[in-house]
Order: sequence, then structure tokens, then C-alpha cells
Amino acid sequence: MNTVQTRKRKLPLLIGALLATSMILGGCLGDDKPRPIPPPAAPAPTPPPPPPPEFSAEIQRTEFGIPHIMAEDYKGLGYGLGYAFASDNICSLAREIVVASGTSALNFEPSARNITSDVFYTWYNEPSRRMALLDVQEQEVRDAIQGYAAGYSRYLRDTGVDNIDPACAGEPWVTEITEMDLAAVYGKGNLRGGLSNFVTPIVLAQPPSASAVAPAVGEDIPAFDLTRINVLEGGSNAYALGSESTENGSGMLYGNPHEPWYGVQRFYQFHLTIPGEIDVMGAGQQGQPFVNIGFNKDVAWSHTVSTAKRFTLYQLQLVPGDDLKYRYTNADGEVEERDITREEITIDLPGGATHTGAIYNSHFGPMLAAQFINGALPSWGTFNLAFAIRDAASENPRGVNQWYSMNKATSSEDLLDRMKTVLGLPFVNTIAADRDGNALYADMSTVPHVTSAQFAACVGANPALQALAAAGIPGLDGSTAACEWGSDEDSPQEGIFGGSNLPALLNTTYSTNSNDSYWMSNPDEPLNQEFSPLLRRNLVARPGVSVAAAAPRLLRTRMGVVQVQERLSGEDGLGGNKFSLRKLQEVGYSNRNYAAELVLDDVLADCEANALMPVTGGGTIDATEACEVLGNWDRANNVGSRGAHVFREFSRNVNYEGNIETAFSVPFDEADPVNTPRGFIVNESTRRALGDAIQLFVDRGVALDEQLGNLQFETVAGTGERIPMHGGRGQEGVFNVIFVPGADADGNYTPVTGGPTYMQTVTWDADGPVAEALLGQSQSADATNPFSRDQTRRYSEKNWIPMPFSQAEIAASAIGEKVVITE
Repeated sequence: MNTVQTRKRKLPLLIGALLATSMILGGCLGDDKPRPIPPPAAPAPTPPPPPPPEFSAEIQRTEFGIPHIMAEDYKGLGYGLGYAFASDNICSLAREIVVASGTSALNFEPSARNITSDVFYTWYNEPSRRMALLDVQEQEVRDAIQGYAAGYSRYLRDTGVDNIDPACAGEPWVTEITEMDLAAVYGKGNLRGGLSNFVTPIVLAQPPSASAVAPAVGEDIPAFDLTRINVLEGGSNAYALGSESTENGSGMLYGNPHEPWYGVQRFYQFHLTIPGEIDVMGAGQQGQPFVNIGFNKDVAWSHTVSTAKRFTLYQLQLVPGDDLKYRYTNADGEVEERDITREEITIDLPGGATHTGAIYNSHFGPMLAAQFINGALPSWGTFNLAFAIRDAASENPRGVNQWYSMNKATSSEDLLDRMKTVLGLPFVNTIAADRDGNALYADMSTVPHVTSAQFAACVGANPALQALAAAGIPGLDGSTAACEWGSDEDSPQEGIFGGSNLPALLNTTYSTNSNDSYWMSNPDEPLNQEFSPLLRRNLVARPGVSVAAAAPRLLRTRMGVVQVQERLSGEDGLGGNKFSLRKLQEVGYSNRNYAAELVLDDVLADCEANALMPVTGGGTIDATEACEVLGNWDRANNVGSRGAHVFREFSRNVNYEGNIETAFSVPFDEADPVNTPRGFIVNESTRRALGDAIQLFVDRGVALDEQLGNLQFETVAGTGERIPMHGGRGQEGVFNVIFVPGADADGNYTPVTGGPTYMQTVTWDADGPVAEALLGQSQSADATNPFSRDQTRRYSEKNWIPMPFSQAEIAASAIGEKVVITE
């Protein structure tokens, strides 16, 4: 806003002098009658003051580009955050808006994948649904969303599309945005645990009588991925430590979400402050106006992806001779014939062309081409059957409200109450600790209300539904109202469980989660209550267990618990038997390979007895050198670890978790879930697994004792600098997971695609939160930005960053000038 200064003039004196001169001149002309003196001219009206700016914020960056946003209201808070985020990652959010709005084929390329995606998101994110999402937000949340859009747009106007990140500079799809664009991003994000996994089966679903309107199935259309739904890959880790487990008697939190480094799930660090109203720091995914994972002066929390299912499939019994009707017995016992409706969806393509697809809907939700989920399932009409899906998270618009509420929590218990009240988390567990020493685990997320008894009755003896359940996909009988979702009185949404029927553990010892179900958050306090099978990875209870949720834990889960147990017993060699912040960081970055701790001694003993290992395709390879290397290996995945790459390929070939029932001689014991199964079985197959691993690196000319950091690295664009990366595969029980592709033609594991993102360690002292954190991929995806790889180097060095929270701390680590923006 410009301020115009004007010079003051003595207008009243000038008018008076002119009037006097006029009277004198009149007398000299001999005019006998006095003339009336005209009244002075009325002063010009004072213009009204300009309206106050709608958006106003201050942005002060500290080291590593972390923006601290100060504002007087939530519009300003969102405005500052949107501006800061756009300056670091505008291409990423602009691209996600294109995808979420259903215009990928028009703006990127008209591939089958993009056309399929566009048909789905044009249907799902249609304007009335977006507006409905916005309308349920708290006023503060709505203000922050509007501010975020305005701040993003302000940055684009100020900078110009030709001058932004070169990755998208000048692109016509990079435009100013509105809250409706962000609503599309939020809507798409809600579907991560549900419908977004079924885009292809939904778009390709057609009755036998329909003419082909869906894009042809091509190689670029992604296959259905059950491992993502059942959290068998990726995921996250978190520890909540209570007063009994910490040296300072305060709570302590370790969070390490394993997320992609690029795209919608990319985390961004920031600090939000409205004096006297909100003061919270941490990280959020793009477009989010509040902290998703972080801390305030009283409590800290992190999230891990939950094993709970957000959806159920429904098997429909079609009316004979009509593949667009199905039979349904309503709550009164009357048999109805319900319609399957067709909704045409037209999307734009380059050059003015269009594509028209269709989404078919039952009263449960969209229809599915079930054969694309599992080849054993019948296609629409076969055996007079069809399948539909209902997704609870797609009906949940409260996610942003939930994080806003969590940002203001005052304790672990208050955080739990806020989650129970809003019940807006779409697909995650929450692990939290507070300054008074209370630790929390909770799966307060959106879960369909299907009880154990109802699930059993609605699967029944149906072979297709039984097969789905065995694979971890809940499928129910869609021919009867008895299989509709129920509701709880304390739920804000029809069809989902309320907080009273969801698992939580609040204590002063510890809780941990590494993407296994709720049962063993703390093995000393297992949650043995009967919860819905939809909360578990394994929908079907394991034979012989007394608790339905009892099942083998992921190796990464076991490693996480072992690390806590050894710290509290003092067996880990770090001194004492409790956690300090530094010891917590050492534990989190120890990079111990739990699979090696379980099986390597057996493998080496076999190798000593017979070093000639078979290889696939015939023949043998001498494993003497490899076994010597593995014998000297530190059994960790640090940058200097020698031999970790050989064991990685051996583990990939063995696939412990996929063969959990046959790989070990001591079976799972629900009374000892941390230490069972164990006792590795060495056989011809496992020997070949080692032979093939050795052969892989011999063929690539890679030394068997090469350091992991020379093979696993991130390359800095433009300079070619290699940043060695520590961490490993979760399937090997490496707690600190890193996502890299398999070994390439040179034997390298690069580039990093995800894994360590917003890692935080938090405790409290008398002055407030004491937090150190790292963002594995750094703040900016823009290779020309100074904050694009600075934290990545710190991660390589295991060098944490103090988080400046108080105003004095911010001032001490401030970089650059404070930016003040208004409009």
C-alpha cells in the first residue's frame, strides 16, 4: 500500500485576504449598498480511511529456510504460510492441483493413466463436493485456507510465472489459486487409504451391456497395490516416552514418518503464531494451513499410517437379465430392486478434443471392475454378480479441522479428547507425549462401523468374500441391510466408529508404533480389547490365538520395541537406563538391521560348512569372501557399513516377512511377540538367495566390502555432488527406513524417493519445548533454491537441527530480512 505525502497550504488566510480586497475595491467604485459577504466555502469532505488489509503476515526465516509466520488472525497466518511455501515448492502444489482437479491429460499428456485419473477426480472432486468440504470447516480454518490460497497467489504475482522454479517456469498450468483448488487437494488426500487405491477399477467398471467408453488398459495404468493398503511397505515410526522412561521426567517424542520426498505427501517445516491464540511448530504436507506433525509448548505428536481399513467392498446380486439392477433386502425384510446409475464424465484433452468416461454408482458407492483388484474375482455380470465400494474417509471432510484442533492441545489427554471429538484423521495413528510425562498411542481415525460379529456374518461362507478377507480386503454381502455400516452415538459421522470404540493407550512409560496394528503398542500393556477386525492388517484372526489381534509383528516393529527395551534395561551401551534427547537420537539413527541380528549367525555357520552357494540358472559361486565380509559387517545400515548391500539383496531374495510362517523354526507366540518367530531355517532356497546376492555384485564389478554410502546416495542436481545416505529397508527390520530402487547396472541404490522426512525429537524444560528436527529432503524441491539439499547433508551426517521456538531463539538464528506482506 502506497502512502502519499502532501505539502500543507494556508488556505484560510488566503481566502480572508481575497475577501477583504474585494470589499475595499467595491467601496472605491462608489457602490452605496454594502454587499453581503459570501460564506466561506465548505471544506472538502475528509476521505474515508482505506480499509484495513484483508491479509497481513510477517515471515521471518531461520537457518535452513524454516519460515516463522506471525499474524494477527488466521487469514494472515494462512497468507504467510502460503506465500512461504510457494516460494520454495510452487511446482509441486501446482501440479497436485492439476491432478486433483482432473486436468492432467489436458495439461501434461493424454496418456491412459492421466485420462483414467482425470475421469475419477473430475467425478469425485466436482464443485459441490468441494464446497461442502469448505462449508464444514471451523471459521478459523476457513480463514486460514483462504489466506493460504491468497499467499500462494501473491507470491506468483510478485515473482511472475516465468521467474519461478525452472521445473515449471512459464507453464500455463501454474496459475493463481483459490480455496476451491485447495479443497480439491484435501479431498484427494482423504482418499489415500481408500478410493485412491481403486481409481483404475472404478473408472474401468462397466456392465456387459455398455459400450466401451473407458480408456484401454495400458502399461501406464498402475496395477492394484494391496501392500499400500495393508501398510506392508513404507509407513512410519514413532516413540512416545513417558516420565518413567526419561532422564528429565518430562515426556519425550521421536517421530520419523516415512513418506515420499516428492509430490503431495512432501512435508514442509514451519512455525505459526498468533500471539495469545496459537503457537505451534512442525511440518505439514503441501496445501495444509496447519501443522500435521509437530509440537507446541505443552505437547508433541507424530503420525504413522494405520493398518485400519477405510472401506468395504460390497458384493451385489444382480437381477437376472438386467445388469444395472441388484436385489437388496431392506431393514423391513422387503426385497427391493435397486438401480445402478451411470454418470457421464467428460474431460478436456489437448487441441480441443474431449474424452467421455463414466462412473457407475450403487447406493453403497461406485462400482468396481473387480477383476483388476484380484484376477480370481468375477467381472461385472459373471455369475450374476457385481462389486461396489464404500469409503468412510471419502465421507469425512474434517481433516483440516482436526489438525487445527490438535495444534492447540494442552496435554496428551487433551489431544486424545480433541481427536475423539472431531474424529477427522483419515488414515493415521497418533503417538504423542507431553511436558508432564504422559505418553499416548491412539488410532482415532475414520473406520467403517463393522463389528466382529457383523463382519463374520456378512462374509459368511461366500468364497469370494472369504478370499478377499484372507488377502486383507474387507468385502461384505451387499444384498441385505444387515451388512450396512452401523454408527456410534459419539461419532460425528454416520457409519463410522466413535472414539469409545477405537483403541488408545495413555501411560507414563512408553508407546511405539511402526505401522502394525494397535495390539502391541507397548508389549507390557497390550490392547487386548475386542475391536473391529477392520482395525487390523489381518482381518482373519490367526488360528489358536486368544486375542484376535495377536499376529506376527513386522520386523521393523520388533526392532523398534527392542531398542526401547534395551535402552530401559541399559543393555545398549549408551549409559544409564533412560532416555535423554541425545540418546533418543542415537537410538533412532542406530540403523540396526534386525534381520541380520535374527539370521546372520545361522547363515555364516552354514557358509563355513559349505561356501559353494547355488545360483539361479545353475552352477555355484564361492561365498568365502562374501561370508568373511558379512562376518565383519557391523550389522547396521550406516554410510560406512561394509557388506550391508550384500545382505540387502540376500534379504530381498529370502523375503522374511512374506515367508514369515516358513522362514523360522520357532513360530509366533502371542505371549512373546517381540522375540518370535525366530530360528532361521537354512535350506537350498536360502543358500541360493545368498548365491544370487553375491553374483549380482560380482556381475556389476562392485566390491563385496564396499561402504553402503558409496552405493546409496542422493545426487545434487547441477553439481553432481553425491550425498551418502544411511538407512535401510523396513523388510529387513531397519528402523530408519529409506526408499531407494533396487541396485542399478552399476550396483547403486539411487535416487532416494522417500523415507526419512520430518524427523523430530521433542522434550521440555522449565522454559518450554526443547526440539531438534530434520527434514530429510530439505525445505525446497527447487534445485536452484539454497534450501534444496542443506538438510539432506545434515541427515547424512546424523546432525540434528535445533528448532527455534521462542522469540529469542528465532531472533538468534534468523537469516535474511523479515518479510511483511499485506493486501
